[in-house]
Amino acid sequence: MTTPASIIRQWSNLGFLRLAAFGFGITGLFLALDTVILPVLVLQIAPEGLKNTYLGVLGFAGLAMTGLAQVLVGGFSDHTHSRWGRRVPYLLVGCVLACVGIASIGLAHNYWALLGAWLFLQVAINVGYVPYQALIRDLVPARRIGVASSLKVLAESVGGVGFIFISGTLLGFQATGGGTGLWLTLGILAGTLVVVTLITTATVRGGEKAVEHRDTGWPRWQPRASLKLPQISWLLVSRMLMITAITCFQTYGLFFLRDVVGLDNPAQALGHMVLAVGAALVLTVFPAGWLSDRIGRKPVVMAGALGAALSTAGLLTADNANEVLVIGIVMGMSVGALLSAGWALVNDLGTTGREAQYMGIVALSTAAGALLAKALGPVVDLLNHASPGSGYTALLIGCGVFLLAGSAMLIPLDTRRILRDNRAAAEASQDLSRSDPAPIEHPEHPENSSGTRT
Repeated sequence: MTTPASIIRQWSNLGFLRLAAFGFGITGLFLALDTVILPVLVLQIAPEGLKNTYLGVLGFAGLAMTGLAQVLVGGFSDHTHSRWGRRVPYLLVGCVLACVGIASIGLAHNYWALLGAWLFLQVAINVGYVPYQALIRDLVPARRIGVASSLKVLAESVGGVGFIFISGTLLGFQATGGGTGLWLTLGILAGTLVVVTLITTATVRGGEKAVEHRDTGWPRWQPRASLKLPQISWLLVSRMLMITAITCFQTYGLFFLRDVVGLDNPAQALGHMVLAVGAALVLTVFPAGWLSDRIGRKPVVMAGALGAALSTAGLLTADNANEVLVIGIVMGMSVGALLSAGWALVNDLGTTGREAQYMGIVALSTAAGALLAKALGPVVDLLNHASPGSGYTALLIGCGVFLLAGSAMLIPLDTRRILRDNRAAAEASQDLSRSDPAPIEHPEHPENSSGTRT
């Protein structure tokens, strides 16, 4: 028996994009703040020689708060029973709280106020973001996980690139980065978040009415299911290392362009550069997800990590904006493949009935990687004091090492066994469902399945 036609109609590629709309807004919000707005605000209030330290502490504290919120919110969401389902209430509340946090960022006029606003916003973002992360596992047919994951990464990448560009452009018009430009940027971020939240919540409600877990090819909901932590430990460490490398340039890129490349308006230049880099990433994520459905997740992730590591090494020789741009485009393509196939692999290892808690643990490893990147701020400053520019050189070398090490951590991961376990669990859960005797379809070899046409 094939996947029911009603589910196929519900989950066209356009349906996947509607499901990922919240990710477009929330990722754009976070990356615009983390990459452009916070560094610009830190430059106004931090001593020149300690700017990386101030920014690193800000990010470190925010991510520590994020890690706590992610695990707690995921568990609460899995056990929520309401007329709006398990996920929608958190998306709506998270949106409202995030809008309050955005306003508080604009009102922060000293470092401690900025720190408090950033911590509040981290909690607000994750109230909605962790349940959102579980939506693919909740609703999408198992055979289309690669495509759904690629379109999720696509939406989030477009949001991140677009709002970094907008933020860099608007703040780049002003020497101080404050005033009208700041409030206009924050207003755009908040307004977009409200719109995309409504789109995704409507899509989730429609999806919940059209499909049950047993129809998607995943095991049925198991309230006492245990997380397969021994099986995903390698993945968690791998993801942490790779996210560390990706986050480093995102965090310290503006300072790198200012201090090493020597650009006069680094905020505006960063916005333009990220637009081109993001375009390369966007063009890569869908083919990478499609390919991972056919040849498996690990080869695509590992190829992307290798390309990103080589591109990072190339930045060591760049001495002008054009060279950085060309290298960054190659890096964007590599990171796009890594993220797309990587998220499909994350979903392959999920636990039915505890989707959001599992995604919270995965998000915790992601946050740990970003946390490690933020903690490198003082190290960069110390090395730069010893020898100008040496801190950024060490940072880039470290990023390459993290990417290669993260790729190597996937080698012991037995993805075929994990997918066989998922199939066996699905068949066992079908036996428990006498009300629906139709068999649950799993591809004979999920990593090589061709998926379902839309």
